[in-house]
Amino acid sequence: SAAASGPHTFRVTPGHSIQAAIDAAHPGDTIVVEPGKYQESLQITTNDITLRGADASDRNTVIEPPATAPNNLCTQVNGGASGICVLGQVDMNGNVLRNVEGVHIIGFTITSFPQNGVFGYGTNDLEVSQVSAFNDGGYGVSRFESTRTIFRDNSVAGNAEAGLYVGDSPDADTWVVNNKSWGNGFGVFVRHAHEVNVEGNTVWDNCVGILVLDDGQVGGAGNVIVSGNDVHGNNLVCPASGGPPTSGGGIVLAGAVHTLVANNNVNNNNAGGTVASGGIVLLSVQMMDGGSAVIDDTVRGNDAHHNAPADILYDGSGLGNRFIDNECASSSPSGLCH
Repeated sequence: SAAASGPHTFRVTPGHSIQAAIDAAHPGDTIVVEPGKYQESLQITTNDITLRGADASDRNTVIEPPATAPNNLCTQVNGGASGICVLGQVDMNGNVLRNVEGVHIIGFTITSFPQNGVFGYGTNDLEVSQVSAFNDGGYGVSRFESTRTIFRDNSVAGNAEAGLYVGDSPDADTWVVNNKSWGNGFGVFVRHAHEVNVEGNTVWDNCVGILVLDDGQVGGAGNVIVSGNDVHGNNLVCPASGGPPTSGGGIVLAGAVHTLVANNNVNNNNAGGTVASGGIVLLSVQMMDGGSAVIDDTVRGNDAHHNAPADILYDGSGLGNRFIDNECASSSPSGLCH
């Protein structure tokens, strides 16, 4: 149903179609989805749509995979069903021709999709908040080729790739704040992107807690702020898949440039044994994927303890990297702890 005039509010109840409401909505409209379970794979391509569920512990709005994935662009792009896709206009090569603007997704539980929980591509001013994305086969909450994004107050767990992902954006202008991420491949993953703030998150029990990676694509990765996060016990083991195996990494800058790691608590990341292991790790990827050395990164005011093989590790590559006032017990090379 919808209001008679002005911006419309559509209300969807169990047994009815969320996608039908999305298809009927116009810019400025809100779709309120009542508590219950909905077996749908949703696609949003309209500007300024708000999709709002009921993220309450007793009566959630839950989106689960349908018996058959819809034959839409999102399914084609991802190779299977994802929970909620927000897609701009793209050409056959994946180049963004027009962004979809101002979409807000609030208060859903999205679980067990073969691909992703939330997937944004070609978005501007996308906000995803109070979403729980659990046990998806790809990413929990993600966005590619986008700018001005907010991921806030989400809970992501058990996703095969990253719980929270920001990628392929030279001007991401993205905030990843106050989320909880556990039991994923990577807790928070920034790849081939610049201008990202990762602040105030709690990240644990992943293979790597927070990773900023230059994967060798033109433009690299950097200009990231990683601050005020609690990163602990990221000791799952991810086998090699397009790169070396990973485990026991807290905050890892792999070829990142002009990046600040400040005022984080980084503890008990100690599985060890892989290239990304340790509390706070700075390393070059020049020999791995043709990316960059670490350049002009600053590691300042962090509390790092009980990490292995050391609380802070730096491979000595690049130039202009600074280690200032970090409270820790061990570093490689020595002398990086306060």
